[in-house]
Amino acid sequence: MKQLLYTAIFLFTAFSFSQNTGLIVGKILDNELNNSPLVLANVSIKGTATQVNTDITGLFVIENLEAGDYTLVCSFAGYETKEMNVHVDALNPTEVNLSLAASTISLSELALITSVAQKDDKSLPVLN
Repeated sequence: MKQLLYTAIFLFTAFSFSQNTGLIVGKILDNELNNSPLVLANVSIKGTATQVNTDITGLFVIENLEAGDYTLVCSFAGYETKEMNVHVDALNPTEVNLSLAASTISLSELALITSVAQKDDKSLPVLN
């Protein structure tokens, strides 16, 4: 009888002191290459310093989040940045699957960037 009482007390204290945090699990895919995994894509939570990178399979995990609503920002160099609203529940992991497409730049934008870069170039004179 004592063992049953001790077990019940242990389980009660374990459940009452457990953390009420959730997690986000997801996969980022490359829309340009038939949805292959996007390795080392950046996933962050808007308004916080929380930031992770995807692994070789495109997977990421963000742990120890308070229950609530968050905005995920997914980015990769040369690809469009996507924002996604997610709800985190302490009891169930939140699953996210995203596909990023390559960003495009028009020739007029490229010409503007090039002209600004050349205008700002203050090269030092070469000394003989």
